[in-house]
Amino acid sequence: MEIKKEGLENIKTYIDPFHIGQDRQKKVYDEIKTNAEDDFDFSVLIVFASIIITLGLVINSSAVVIGGMLLAPLVWPILALSLGLVEGKPKLIQSSAYTLLKSAIAVFFISFIIGLISPGYAMDGSEFLSRTAPTIFELLIALAAGFVGAFVIAYPKIGSAIAGVVIAAALVPPIAVMGISIAHRNLTLAGGAFILYLSNLIAVTFAASTLFMVARFKGPASESGQAQRKNNIAWTLLFLIVITIPLLMITTNAVKDKSQQTLINEVIAAKLPEANIKSVEIDSQTEIVTVNITIEYTDTLTTEQIENINELLSREMNETVISKITVIPIIRTWEINS
Repeated sequence: MEIKKEGLENIKTYIDPFHIGQDRQKKVYDEIKTNAEDDFDFSVLIVFASIIITLGLVINSSAVVIGGMLLAPLVWPILALSLGLVEGKPKLIQSSAYTLLKSAIAVFFISFIIGLISPGYAMDGSEFLSRTAPTIFELLIALAAGFVGAFVIAYPKIGSAIAGVVIAAALVPPIAVMGISIAHRNLTLAGGAFILYLSNLIAVTFAASTLFMVARFKGPASESGQAQRKNNIAWTLLFLIVITIPLLMITTNAVKDKSQQTLINEVIAAKLPEANIKSVEIDSQTEIVTVNITIEYTDTLTTEQIENINELLSREMNETVISKITVIPIIRTWEINS
């Protein structure tokens, strides 16, 4: 009988590989609920993770930021929110949502205070800027992180992988970027960071909910409860679709800017082969595209050279382009042998 039962279990696992039994579901629920509680331990981790991550952004240290992300326990209330949506538990949804909101406010306040005393160049670092222009790729990463985050909790043999999920989900750094940006009165950077945080939150929640559903976590027994469960998932999917729209727009603009910068580099290299390009900034908010180029060059540019560059750029970009070129002179020196 034992052999037959084991064979049936193997067949069931092959047909429905994500399904887990009721006993394991109960343990998963208890583990998530316990770790998501807004107790003293949770609060201490949030506070110090916020300090470490914010300072890591200020000094532009990826190692420090990653270390702070490993401390941040925000993945647990997100998993609790996802589980509450799937199992139709209003109290769990409310408590986890409250914990997420309270944590976000705490992170923002701490990063804002640190931002007030941090230098302005802190916002020029790659760790900071990488969280101000989110693309569709960050959303895909968050979806994968949410799914595998619920997966590693549901299946105890791989629970140690949760650290990687915490890093991939990356919820605290965008809030910290918001705080620093607001402290320096830069609403544009703050807005980009807010979109990143919101997209990560929604994507992780939706993906984790998907895993809990395919793992057959028990939903409410009543018809009204089942209807509420479907509404919960539908609303989460709707939020995901809505947040995808600005991310697609940002991604499209980023790809366009990158291709234009590559084209500008090629034109300058062709027209001024001895020039060393230091920076290229493109302003395409009006009908006329303005390109600010800084180069290192041994000679001065003539009006004819600039006009040729403008004509070539306008033709290649299929837009009216005005280039403003700043030349940093290179002075060649020769050693005189006495």
